[in-house]
Amino acid sequence: MSFQDLSRAVQDGIDGKNGGIPMGFNRLNKYIGIRKSIYTLVGGLTGSGKTSFVDDAYVLNPYDWYMSPEGQASGIKLRIIYRSMERNRVYKFAKWVSRRIFLDTGIIITVPKLLGWTDKMTHDEHDVFLGYQDYIEHMSDVIEIIDGPENAVGIAKHLKERALQSGTIEVLDEYNKIYYPDDENLITLVIIDHAGLLKTTKDQPTKKSAIDKMSDELRYARDFYGFSPVVVSQFNRDIANPIRIKNGDVEPQLEDFKESSTTQEDADVVLALFDPMRYKVDDPSGYELDKLRDEYGAKYYRSLRLIKNSYGDDDIRIGLGFLGQIGMFKELPRLKHMTDDTYQEIVDKSYFLQQ
Repeated sequence: MSFQDLSRAVQDGIDGKNGGIPMGFNRLNKYIGIRKSIYTLVGGLTGSGKTSFVDDAYVLNPYDWYMSPEGQASGIKLRIIYRSMERNRVYKFAKWVSRRIFLDTGIIITVPKLLGWTDKMTHDEHDVFLGYQDYIEHMSDVIEIIDGPENAVGIAKHLKERALQSGTIEVLDEYNKIYYPDDENLITLVIIDHAGLLKTTKDQPTKKSAIDKMSDELRYARDFYGFSPVVVSQFNRDIANPIRIKNGDVEPQLEDFKESSTTQEDADVVLALFDPMRYKVDDPSGYELDKLRDEYGAKYYRSLRLIKNSYGDDDIRIGLGFLGQIGMFKELPRLKHMTDDTYQEIVDKSYFLQQ
């Protein structure tokens, strides 16, 4: 690399061209962001909301920004490849529409109600839903959902196909080749939800070997194509060890990620969601948890920990309001700025509608 190449990159940073796409969480965005060639691992126990967090931070907030006047003027292009191995595409889009309806109108129409699993929508609610046809169709232009389990090789093959649709590979010699994207401003996010549902194969007969292979392929996609993988992972059972619970030592660590250590080592960024109320322990950041439950016992809080960050500070904790009915997160003020009114706004849900 010449000094001129580096100087151009520095100037791009000065001009605001290297900031990437906002995640919708201002404090978190100061430490990490959405840019090319970043491999992120997000972990949590079942029911912690890890998929909903990934949807908010890496799909919906980026998409909303991209479609905004600011995003359209930025020159950045966004593509999201979402490998949903747990939920089908109908469920995913229903959930995302439910969230958008709430943000626009304050009306909560849950996925079970939207799809008629439990209560049916009223005529008025159905009329509201019908107003989101354009939203879904535009979203489908940016977000590709592939549902159902897949093995690591199948995922790699699909990523190569998408890379070749938006770029070319030049073979220099037997050992070297270069990928040239058609548009340097295109950011491709690759969501894997979740790693534990990967298929095994003859060559990768165990879950660990399958996850190791997947991580190898995602690291290659990061380094060669410039893609940014985001992998959702379960925690192992040790986090619920009675001794750890007794000692109050239940905040997630790197070692708590299930099945494979390879993803932890390969990832540039590791995030963990934690519900302290689940274990009846104090919040690591000091939020008053008794004020973050409603009269029916619903919990409106999760703790997010930045465990690993190859590009800056780590061991950072951020309090998040969590609206489980629609799977939505919103960053909380720092503890010193929390008031009784703020706690009440979180529980009565009005906090989630504030700009």
